[in-house]
Amino acid sequence: MEQPAEKVFPFMYLPEYRTKWDKSLQSYKIVETIDQDTYIYHSVTHSFGLGLVPPRDFVYLVHIKKYNGLLTTNSTSVDHYKCPPCRSYVRGQTFPSSYACYPLPENPNHCRMIAIIQADLGGMLLPSVIQSVMPTSLMNLITDCRAGIKALK
Repeated sequence: MEQPAEKVFPFMYLPEYRTKWDKSLQSYKIVETIDQDTYIYHSVTHSFGLGLVPPRDFVYLVHIKKYNGLLTTNSTSVDHYKCPPCRSYVRGQTFPSSYACYPLPENPNHCRMIAIIQADLGGMLLPSVIQSVMPTSLMNLITDCRAGIKALK
């Protein structure tokens, strides 16, 4: 990315940024702040694959950690009383996942972003549907993020 890591990183997890660029999300909000680096989030996706995959919702704990220039989100699904499952969405699960962002050694004004996403979309999806929809949704995440960061300039 052609921006410093400190500028790009909040773009990945703060609702005031994420809701502006992530086209896969209907909603994305903080449900509870545990401390200055730990939050409970609730996100709801749009349907995918021309409606083959109905909207999903996810409730997850996110902890922000900084290690000498490496910035990470560390997340996993949790149950939360403010976000019970509802009939409007299929409840998905996020297994240990992360976004990591760090400055490039050759140019600290640029950074590299890495996404490690492990999710169970839930519901009754055929493996062939998941295999056809997930690569596209991940590529859209990258494309939308890059476009949003360009708009940030």
